[in-house]
Amino acid sequence: MKRIVMLTAATLLLAVGCTKIDYVGKEFSPTVDVDIFFSLDDVEREYEVMGHVTATADDMVSAEKMQEEILKKAREKGADAVVILGLERYSTSTPATWSETTKTEETETGTKTTTTGTSSSGTEEQKEIRATFLKYRRL
Repeated sequence: MKRIVMLTAATLLLAVGCTKIDYVGKEFSPTVDVDIFFSLDDVEREYEVMGHVTATADDMVSAEKMQEEILKKAREKGADAVVILGLERYSTSTPATWSETTKTEETETGTKTTTTGTSSSGTEEQKEIRATFLKYRRL
């Protein structure tokens, strides 16, 4: 029993700290050094936009950790630079669920039906970072 509880706790800890990365765009050979910018106006070299990325995570994951994951993905996809476009926070809600139990019993005065129920729903704070991957044009 103790082992099941420990495994469940470990699984929850892993799930809480995850950043989900969605990338759409071109791929090149992996890179090692990736420049980071916060405005396209700051990029002084000729470039092409190679793709866009959205990173999402729950509020317990730091924005720094999310940025590290974006840079890791940029290196994997062969980007020379990343432009962070913005950080947003929002709440997501889980749909309400309803659980109902109906009990019927015979009494001296007839049939008695009792229905009890519970409902639950929740909200979760999320973060989202959007970024653009750039490939420098070779001169």
